[in-house]
Amino acid sequence: MLNFSDDQVSADENATDHLEMRVKPSDKERMAHAAELTGVKLTTFVRALAVREAERVLREHQNTVLSECDRRTLLEALDNPPPPTKAARDAVRDYRSRIANAG
Repeated sequence: MLNFSDDQVSADENATDHLEMRVKPSDKERMAHAAELTGVKLTTFVRALAVREAERVLREHQNTVLSECDRRTLLEALDNPPPPTKAARDAVRDYRSRIANAG
């Protein structure tokens, strides 16, 4: 069951930003009917579902899923890292030079 309270907003955060969108009349009618069936205002219904979907998308993109082969390759590289390339050594030298000359 969906929870349509404003509990997702922290107590010290007021809803002050405004979001505007255009929708087809038939879509608005369906959303309004669904909101009515759940006993909440249309804006509460849309906001709760939009926030829930945003959180799902963000969670989905927080994790990287590797194939078994990629996982083994990564673990091998962590256990036995290859020696740094010339470009990497040059980058470290340039970074250290900038830091030393920054003060």
